[in-house]
Amino acid sequence: MNVRALFSVSCALLCITLVSQTFSLETKPKITSSGANNGAKISRISADVPRIPAETKHPHSAARAPSGLTARTSRVKIVPATHQRESEKRSVKSKGKTEEKESPKQLIVTPHDYMLSLYWSLSTGRMNRSTMHEAGMADTITSFVDKGQDEHVPLLRRQRYYFNISSLEKEGLLGAELRILRKLFIDPHRLSATESRTYLRLYTCATSKQRAMLLQTQPIENRSIPKWEVFDIWKLFKSFRNTVQLCFELEAMDRGRPLDLRSLGLDRSGRQNKEKAFFVVFSHTKKHGLFYNEIKARSGHDNKTVYEYLFTQRRMRRAPLPRVKKPGRGPKTRCNRKQLHVNFKEMGWDDWIIAPLEYEAFHCDGICDFPIRSHLEPTNHAIIQTLMNSMDSHLTPPTCCVPTRLSPISILYIDAANNVVYKQYEDMVVESCGCR
Repeated sequence: MNVRALFSVSCALLCITLVSQTFSLETKPKITSSGANNGAKISRISADVPRIPAETKHPHSAARAPSGLTARTSRVKIVPATHQRESEKRSVKSKGKTEEKESPKQLIVTPHDYMLSLYWSLSTGRMNRSTMHEAGMADTITSFVDKGQDEHVPLLRRQRYYFNISSLEKEGLLGAELRILRKLFIDPHRLSATESRTYLRLYTCATSKQRAMLLQTQPIENRSIPKWEVFDIWKLFKSFRNTVQLCFELEAMDRGRPLDLRSLGLDRSGRQNKEKAFFVVFSHTKKHGLFYNEIKARSGHDNKTVYEYLFTQRRMRRAPLPRVKKPGRGPKTRCNRKQLHVNFKEMGWDDWIIAPLEYEAFHCDGICDFPIRSHLEPTNHAIIQTLMNSMDSHLTPPTCCVPTRLSPISILYIDAANNVVYKQYEDMVVESCGCR
């Protein structure tokens, strides 16, 4: 009897234990069965996270979930919703900043053929007939591209051309002209040259304080041939040189009747940068411009940022540093001119320097000992100093081998305001060396 009772009690205890264990297992969260709930929770958190603006997204991250929201199915860490939202916002915000730095927007600037032609003509000294007199006298030529757009109207009778000239130096101005490309006429047989004569009229834009003023009227010689229409507006520009933005208005007339400018090939929609109208200013400055000023304008306002800009550009291009041969221990040569090849592309500057991409600058090197050769063109002071140095080199330092005559080069580049500029920079090439 005692044995049966003991056996019954043991069975009862075993059943209770098994039931309690089964109940505890059912109350624990199961990863496999609650995947949908977890996914719903993550999707709700994603909806609360602010979206990254389209311009700050990385081009390859469109199909990638924001950082921190890609949960592994094997391990789910339960975090309070408020803390998770805050962490996700910080993650998305930091990621947006990172991607914004990695993919900055860069404006692509294409020079007009006219500016390229001017560069080759002026840099080589081969002036053609199309090169105007002001261009031959100028050492700086700046082009400003039109910022205006055509109105969406059935008949385009007037166009407005806008030019931002805030970066223009106002000293030594020589001339100014507006160039507008008239493309191939759509139907050259609709109107013959004997039946009509089309004129283009250029005005200033009317404002609340001033009425529109007629600047120039010129005929279209052949409507079936594309051509750059050139307007000389120097007289007007002399009185408006201190303004920040210029505005011109164009219309076409045929026997007193306004024409649709689109039918003359003046439609501006879909044009490439080098087909857009541009405003050209010719100037000659008395002071010599430093090439360093343009480098500083593109990189910063102090020497440190210029230094960082130079080496950052080189690091981006991953151009290896040139191998410099160690000087031998042989006798030093006398002062003379030696080669110095400058390659703007290796420096990482070909994104804003259009031409030339490389040139020979030369440099001076060598010793200045007594007697100094006459071709080194020494000054009287240099002769005395060299003589004193030959007597006692500890008391008097030697004279230095330096450039005595330098020549300019012409550079076509894109300035900090994204304008294409031709400029002649003085003292860029060593022509001769001497002791000073």
